[in-house]
Formats: sequence, C-alpha cells, structure tokens
Amino acid sequence: MTTGHRVPLGGAGARPRDEHELRAPIIIGIDVGGTFTDVALLDAAGHVRMAKAATTPADPTNGVLAALESGASGLGIDLVELLRRTRRITHGSTIATNALLTRTGPVLGLVTTRGFEDTPAIMRAIGRVDGLSEEEVRHPASLTKPVPLVARTRTEGVFERIDVRGTVVVPLRDGDVVRALERLIETEGVGALAVCLLNAWANPVHEERIAALVDERYGARVYVSYGHRLARVAGEYARTNTALVDAFVGPRVQRYLRGLEDELRRRGFVGDVLAMQGNGGVASAGQCSPVATLQSGPAGGMLAAAHIAKTLGHDRVLTADMGGTSFDVGLCIEGGWSYADEPVFDRFRVQQPIIEVDSIGAGGGTIARYEEATARLVVGPRSAGADPGPACYGAGGDEPTVTDANVVLGVIDPRYFLGGARALDATLAHRAVERVARPLGLDATRGADGIRRIIEGKMADLIRRQVIRSGHLPETFVLYAFGGASGMHAAAFARELGIPRVYVFPTSAVFSAFGIALADVRHTRLRTVEHVLPVPPRLLNAPLDELGAELLEIMDREGFARTDARLRRYASLRYLRQTQAVELELPEAPLDAEAIATLSRLFAQRYHALYGTGAGDPDALVEVSALRVDAVGPVPKPALAAAELDGEAPPEPKAWRSVHLDGRPSQTPIYEWSGLRAGQRVGGPAVVESAFTTVVVPAGMSALVDRFGNLAIDAKGSAS
Repeated sequence: MTTGHRVPLGGAGARPRDEHELRAPIIIGIDVGGTFTDVALLDAAGHVRMAKAATTPADPTNGVLAALESGASGLGIDLVELLRRTRRITHGSTIATNALLTRTGPVLGLVTTRGFEDTPAIMRAIGRVDGLSEEEVRHPASLTKPVPLVARTRTEGVFERIDVRGTVVVPLRDGDVVRALERLIETEGVGALAVCLLNAWANPVHEERIAALVDERYGARVYVSYGHRLARVAGEYARTNTALVDAFVGPRVQRYLRGLEDELRRRGFVGDVLAMQGNGGVASAGQCSPVATLQSGPAGGMLAAAHIAKTLGHDRVLTADMGGTSFDVGLCIEGGWSYADEPVFDRFRVQQPIIEVDSIGAGGGTIARYEEATARLVVGPRSAGADPGPACYGAGGDEPTVTDANVVLGVIDPRYFLGGARALDATLAHRAVERVARPLGLDATRGADGIRRIIEGKMADLIRRQVIRSGHLPETFVLYAFGGASGMHAAAFARELGIPRVYVFPTSAVFSAFGIALADVRHTRLRTVEHVLPVPPRLLNAPLDELGAELLEIMDREGFARTDARLRRYASLRYLRQTQAVELELPEAPLDAEAIATLSRLFAQRYHALYGTGAGDPDALVEVSALRVDAVGPVPKPALAAAELDGEAPPEPKAWRSVHLDGRPSQTPIYEWSGLRAGQRVGGPAVVESAFTTVVVPAGMSALVDRFGNLAIDAKGSAS
C-alpha cells in the first residue's frame, strides 16, 4: 500500500501550482516509523510532496523504495527520474530502536577494567525501575531487571587502571588484552565487541591501545565500539551501556544504510545520503555512530516545529507527535530544545546528546483490552504495528485499536483512509471494539468513546508532566500537533490542559520526514569537567577549544570549510554535589573573568525559573560539571509559501456524516482541507480531512485557516 499527495509547504492556503510540478533540485526526507514509512519531497520554492507506504519490518528498504516510488508517481515521473532531480536524501529510522527492542543483533562481548565486569548487571541499582512508567513502578512485586545486553560469560576484565584525573595508575598489558580478545572472538564467537574501561573518558590511552590490537589482529572481522569515542563523560554505567548498545545495533544499522544507499545508487542517484541523528542533525554514514540514530524520527519533528515556529513567531511551542505506534512530546522554546540527561532506551541508560522527547505507547495502532482482574478498559502500551495493524485493516488483526475506535465513532471515513488508497472495514472495527466493550455493559460506540477518552487522558498527563517538570505551565504554550493521528485528538487534550491554541499542518502526517529534510549537518562532543566557580578562564577555554578543533576536522570531512561551520558552546552548571545540572549557552568568544561571573548569575536565574523562587542557595558553591560543543553545517531551507487572506466567505462542507464526539452523535460537516482558503474559519463540531490526516474541531471551538494553510484551532472557544 502506497500513496502520494502534493501540497504547498504552507498548505492549502498557498498559491496552487501544477499538480506535477516540483522543481529541481529536490531534497528528500525519509522517516521510517513503526507503522508507516513517510517521505517528504521539498523544492527551493517552498513546496512539498508527501508520500507514505507501509513499513516493511523484515527489510525496511522495501518500504522506503515503495514510498519514494509513490512520491515519484505523484509527480508524473518514475523513481529513476526523481532521483536524478534530487540533490540530497536525509534519512531517519527506527532501525536501531527496533534492533534493541527485539534483541535482534550479533553475539556481543565486553572488555572492561578487571573488577568491573558486573557493571552491566548491577545497573547502578536503578535497573528495576529505569525506563518504566509511573503506573508500572507502582507494582514493585512484578518489577525485574532487564536482561543485560551482554552475558557475564562473554565479559572479560583486563588489568589496568586510570584515575579520575586521567593519570595511569596501572599500565595496560598487551598480553592480557590479546588473551581476552582470543577468548571472546575465537572461542565465544563474538560478532560485536564493546570496549569500555574505567575513567577512559579522562584519558583514553588504554582504550586506544586496545583498538590498535583489535585492528592489528582482526581488522574489520568484528564490529567494535569504544566508550571514549562515543561519550567522553563520567558515568561508568551509562557509558558502558552506550558502547554496548552501539555494538549491538551497529552491524544492523550500518548494513541497512549501506544497502539502502546501494539501492539508490543502482537507480542512478549521485547526491548525498545522510543519516538523521537524535541530536537534531544529520551526518554522513561514515561519520555517524549507530547509537546516535536513536530517536532520530522524533528529532525530525522537533526540527520541523522549530522551523515553522520561527516563521509564525511562536517562542513557546509544545510538540505532540501521534503516529501509529507512539505519542511523543517535546518543548521548543525560543527556537531551541534541550538534550536529555542520560536518556533511557528499552530500559538501558545511555550517554548521548539526544533531543529530550518523552514518549508513551499511544498511537493509532495502540491496542485496547478488557482487564478482567480490575474489570476495566485498558488502552496501551502494546501496538498492532504495521502488520497485522488495526482490525479495520482486514489483515488478520482482531484486537481493537485507537484507529478502530475512530472508525466506529465516524471520525475516520473508511473510504478515504490515506486518500482512498486503503479502504478500511468498518464492520471489523465494530466487532473488535464491541468485544472489549461488552464485558463493561457498553455497546461498540460507547466503548469506542471510552477508548478515545482514555488515550486522550494519557496524552494530557504526559504533556502536563513534561511541561511542569521543565518549570513551565501548559497554558503558556501553543501546541503543534503532528503525526497522522494527532489532529483527531489534539483539541480535546489541549482543552483539558488549558492550552489556548492548537496548530495542525498540511504536512502533519509526514512532519518528522519534513523536519529531517530540513536538518543541518550537526556533530556534538561532550566532556566532563569539575571546576568550582569562579575558575580561571583557561580551565574552560582549553577543553572548549579542543572539542571545537575536533569537530571542525569532522566537518571538514563532511565537506564544510571551517569558515562555513558554526560552533555553539554550552556549559552544564549545578550546585556543588548535586546530581542534576542546568545547561547554559556560552558566548562565541573565549571566556574571560566577566563572562564566568555572568555564568553564575545566569545559573541562579535559570535555577529559580525551573524550581521556584527561593529554591537556590546564594551562599552555595556552583560548579561546572560538563561542556558541550555543537558544530553545525547549515543547509538552505525553503521559506513557507504563503497566500493572501481571501477567505471571507464561509467554507462549504463536502459532506455530512454522523460523528460521535463528547459522548453523543451529531450530523457533522466534513471539509476537504485542500478546498479551504486562507482566512476561512471552520466552526465546531466539524471534521477536516486530507489524504493523510483527519482533524477534529470539537463543539465550541473554531479553526482558522492561516495564510500558510495551517489549521489554527482556538481551543478556548473564542474566534481570533
């Protein structure tokens, strides 16, 4: 199943063009999700074509090629011609995440410092709860640690010791390393190896020596990840996990990226193929570590949000991405975002600069069930995925999902799903929902309404936690709703949270792919430091300069001259002996005494903003705990295509149908998004449809089509 559709970048309100027109050079963004593979095709004039295909988990390349072929078909050309016109293909995927979740990877080995072989199993005493939801943590009797990625029998400790200052205390012995490698690789049959020594972040000399011995004896026979190359920061457990995860997913990610590039080259593509990273940038496959591709899809959504927020003049944006499998929430404040502190993936804590996005299992494919023990309806976190998918797909799935509930309620037109490319079976949806509703004494319609209310409540709870934890209030933000399913639910949970305005975009269904297409080349380096303020400027300038020089060399290999690459520098500060730090951006110029004094003042202000007035201690010592430098190679970004506001006449619905909203049915006007003009207003209750997404405007609200073709829903009910 594939389908393609063209809209201006700004959407329905922008000036129409010939249906098949998209001028070269084209930039393509790809997001391989758990259910669908999304493609966004952009040209320099600010127009985009969207295409989708079902994700093919066995070989995701097939889904990518199908989506590209669909996009080409919509332009009236074949795939070879599309690739000929394309300058750059940027690609985000769930390959690394899926490999981790399904434990599909090579036999893994670990070389570490003697005496620390049990670090992956001890899990810093937080393994039982790390990565679990609040609901799961409430049941301690059922909590267990995850099985470590590496077996204890395939872990080798070597004699060596470097202290926290980087001084060699016990030299590494080559013979000890060789014996460890021989046992792991030749006896145990290890196919991928992680090397992570204690305090190698402070001085990597021993890890580099092991690298030389591996190269000398085994060459490319074994995939190897080194902790210090992935994370030059303190934190033995998370750094070990980072090396283990990279080694575990690395062969599969690299094999996939090479295979996809080979397929594209075979079809005549000569441009750049870049991989999306969780830090919000792209990199060539040769410069991108596989672990860095975790969370690449949600990072693309944050990039798209930042790009549009700049145009619309929004400096406080909540992002809500509801696709087929998950619901992801992020904050975009003044055009930027924060990185997660030791993000957790599949219950494994890692050290990578990954955009902070919170997720729960709440997508269109999320499964609802009746729980006999508590006699209640439970929604999530399991998903029907792409195969078999929701019951209404008619592909063998019989468990009710959120999509099935929306079909039962009349929110989704079964004949217009994906623009009519895939007809849904409403009878199967009713049957599946009725199966979980009947034990509660409900019919299918009331059961479907319950599924919607539960999933919307979960999404509201996640947003509330994310915003308040960051020191803000939901009502001070606008909400950007994207992903194929967000538009059906966003107005409802925005109303619960008091968020005044919701934006849904014509590109919402491929929003992450759109953001991936816009991504700059970006590389990030971090370094642990321990300096109590005030500190001599040279103690901060020296490591910052070292990180900057390393990054400029990488950017040179990416094809950016030193004058074209921009360096952005950050410092993490905290009160002495605290564990949580606050990150502040540093000036471009070398730090002097005045700049360091300013850092202390800015830290106090930010700390109070996060934790409340009076939370800080003016007499406490403040230390710099880490430094981060980003190197950014900017790429051209198209401006949003705008139209004159000419929508004074009320819009005409294309149809009416019975839709159950807020617990009761009503004959509801249905509008075709592409038929709406800039300036027109849709009063609720109403449904706005496009080929790839559906938007619900509840009763008492209205949606304005802005000059970029976006739907701006006034969630407080007034018209503006």
